[in-house]
Amino acid sequence: MPSARLASTHRPVLELRSARKKKSRRRKGFRSGLAEMATPSYRFEYRTGQSFRFKADQAQAQERPISDLRSSDRYAPAKSPMSIFEYNGSALIAMVGKNCFAIASDRRLGVQLQTIATDFQRIYKVHDKLFLGLSGLATDAQTLYQRLVFRHKLYQLREERDMKPETFASLVSALLYEKRFGPYFCQPVIAGLGDEDKPFICTMDSIGAKELAKDFVVAGTASESLYGACESMFKPDMESEELFETISQALLSSVDRDCLSGWGGHVYVVTPTEIRERILKGRMD
Repeated sequence: MPSARLASTHRPVLELRSARKKKSRRRKGFRSGLAEMATPSYRFEYRTGQSFRFKADQAQAQERPISDLRSSDRYAPAKSPMSIFEYNGSALIAMVGKNCFAIASDRRLGVQLQTIATDFQRIYKVHDKLFLGLSGLATDAQTLYQRLVFRHKLYQLREERDMKPETFASLVSALLYEKRFGPYFCQPVIAGLGDEDKPFICTMDSIGAKELAKDFVVAGTASESLYGACESMFKPDMESEELFETISQALLSSVDRDCLSGWGGHVYVVTPTEIRERILKGRMD
C-alpha cells in the first residue's frame, strides 16, 4: 500500500486533463493576441485600468479613457504604408507625333513628402534616336540605367550598329524579368524612332511586362492625372512644335494634382534630324 506522502503527490486523471486544457487555452489566447497585434491593419495595445492606447502608422500614440472613445475610433484601421514606387515620386510621359516623338518628366526628387532636389534627371539618352525614362525608386533607376548602358555598348561592339527601339524594349524586359524575385522598383518608359523613322513607345512594369501603345504611355505617381490629361489633349499626327505644347501642358497640369512630383519639367522632342531639349518652369511647391 503506497504511503500517505506518495498519495498526496498524485492528482486524479480528470484534474490533470482539465489543467492541461486550461494551459492549452491560455497558449491559444496568447498566440491569437500576438497575431492580432501583428496585423498591419489593426494595432492595439490594451493597458491596465481604464485607459486605451491606439497605435497607427505615422502617428503618435494617444491615451484616452475608453469612455471618451467612440466605437469607430476604437477599431479604426491604421493607415496603409506608402508603396516603395512612391518613395521618391515621379511623373513620366511619352507621346508620338508625325515622324517624331516626345518624352517628358518632372524634376523633383523627394523622400516621401520631403523635397531633396529640384533638378533630378529621369530621362536618359541611349543614342540619337532612342531615349529611356525611369520612374520609381531613384537608386534602382540609376543602377538599372548603368546595366542597360553596359548591355547596349556590348551590342554596339558586336553588331557595329545602334539598337532598334523594339530590340531595346525586349532587352529591358528580359533584364527586369531576370530579377523578378528581387525586382528593380522601376517602371521604364521607352521611346524611339525605328525603321523609316516610325515612332515607337512602350512602357512596362517592374518585372518586364510590356505595354505597347500608338498614342502615349505614362508612368509614375502622377500616372492617373497624366492619363486624363493625355486622353483629352492628344491628337494623332502632330508636328513637333504642336507635340511639344501638348506634352508640356499635359505634364504641368498633371503634376499640379500630385504632391509627390512636380517642380517643373524636362522635355525632349526628337525628329529624324534633330533633338530639342527644353526645361519647363512650373509650380515650385
